[in-house]
Formats: sequence, C-alpha cells, structure tokens
Amino acid sequence: MHYQEARKRSIVKRIIGAAIVFPALISTVISFLKMLYFRLDDGTRFGSALARPFKQAVSWVYEQTQFLGFFWDHSPVPDQFNLSEIQNLYALIVYFGIFVGAALYASGRKMAARLAVIDEKIENQLIEESVKGVHGRSRKEIEQSTAIPSSSVFTQAHQLYLAPIIVGIIVAVFVGVLGI
Repeated sequence: MHYQEARKRSIVKRIIGAAIVFPALISTVISFLKMLYFRLDDGTRFGSALARPFKQAVSWVYEQTQFLGFFWDHSPVPDQFNLSEIQNLYALIVYFGIFVGAALYASGRKMAARLAVIDEKIENQLIEESVKGVHGRSRKEIEQSTAIPSSSVFTQAHQLYLAPIIVGIIVAVFVGVLGI
C-alpha cells in the first residue's frame, strides 16, 4: 500500500477502534454494576445487609447516568453462580470487544506514528533535492512510490490474548475477596 492509502487506513482503524472500545467499555461497566445490584443479595439477612450499600451506590450511578439508558436496558447481567447462562456469554463477548477495539486503535496509532516519520523523511528528501538544484520528484510522486507494509491487528498478542486473561483473573480475585 502507498502513503495515502496507509494514512486513510490509519484513520479508519482508529475510528473503528474507538467506536468499538467506548460502547464495549460502558456496557461492561454497566454489566458489572447490574451484577452487583441483582446478584449480590442472596436472600439472607446478612446478604441483604452486605448488598445494601452496593445497591445504593449502583442506584446513584444509575440516576446520574440516565443518558446511558440504552446501555442500562441492553447490557447483559452476568451470573457468577451459574456460568452456563447465556447472559455470561454475551457479557464475555462485550468484554472481549474492549480488547479488540483497543488493538485496532493501537494499530492505527502505530501506523500514524510510522507515517509521521515517513512524512518527515519525505520533507527532508524534498529539501535536499531543492538545495541541489535538481528538479526532482514532487511530493505526490514520492508518496505514490513509497511502499508501506501492511500490519495486522492480530499480531498484537498482548492486547488480544494476554490482557483479557490477566484482567479477568484480577476481577475474579476481586469478586472472590468480596464474596460476591
């Protein structure tokens, strides 16, 4: 791919990445809050007493974020006691969406940084040719002749594979410590 195509791809990757990350992150946070609200109380007095402050906090967050009504209505409510429930699968898919979107965004940002370096080299080449007095190629011709290797999102193993597992383990330990 040439310079202009790489620039467009960089912008598209960053836009798509952000468009995936933000809704997935909001939905995941709301799913966790809904899990605290609906699944923390086990029906016993102790469970109800333990759940009351969390329910009040979640209610306050709900009241303050009414503009996110779509997410409050459609975010899955995971069930930590019944792992085979379909809501857990939906929550997991949304959770992994955070990391896929982050990998896309990072790939676009990395390509943009690479293009900034290439842009500087093109500018330097144009200056060198003008100093020599040689009528060389135009900026557009140099951009067209510059081959930029394509990079894949899936080469970012850390963001796509390790990060979700590490964050999942941390959340599982946190949930275990709270006894949820």
